[in-house]
Amino acid sequence: MNPDLLNQAKSAAATTASIAVNTASSLATQASNLASQAVNSDAAANLTSSAQSLGSQAAAGAGSLAGQAHAQAHALAPSIVPAPAAGAAGATAEGVDNRGDLSPTDEVGKAKFEKLFESRHTANELQEKGILKGAPGDSLAGKRADLEKAMNKDHLDKEIAQRPPADELVKKGILNRE
Repeated sequence: MNPDLLNQAKSAAATTASIAVNTASSLATQASNLASQAVNSDAAANLTSSAQSLGSQAAAGAGSLAGQAHAQAHALAPSIVPAPAAGAAGATAEGVDNRGDLSPTDEVGKAKFEKLFESRHTANELQEKGILKGAPGDSLAGKRADLEKAMNKDHLDKEIAQRPPADELVKKGILNRE
């Protein structure tokens, strides 16, 4: 495989993805600004629909640009990047699936999903294993745990910095040199 083609594919995909993110971010910011104005305005219905429209445009634009990036990458390196799926249900012309429906469609997939869903751990079990830091829905639990960990680290660093040197501990008979 020609490394130049791979680099060109990566570059094209990165450029297009960057454009998609910037466009989506800009449209989302506009939507957020309009939503803020809606809270403070009598024309809330108009601004809310404008914000929803901009949000939809952002999602559609990002999906379209991602599909274009995929198509460009496939054109540059067809042996590495698979061809975009054309005509798939919920897929755009560029091959990006915009359905948002992630549920399994066949019976085997549904049965597997049900089995996995039934065997999932409870919130208490996840807390005992240290995976879930707080109660379900507690959005600050992870930050609280991180802060506590950082505070403990700082305390230990301070205590270690204040400990006496090894030579002094040998003189006091606490340590033995062997």
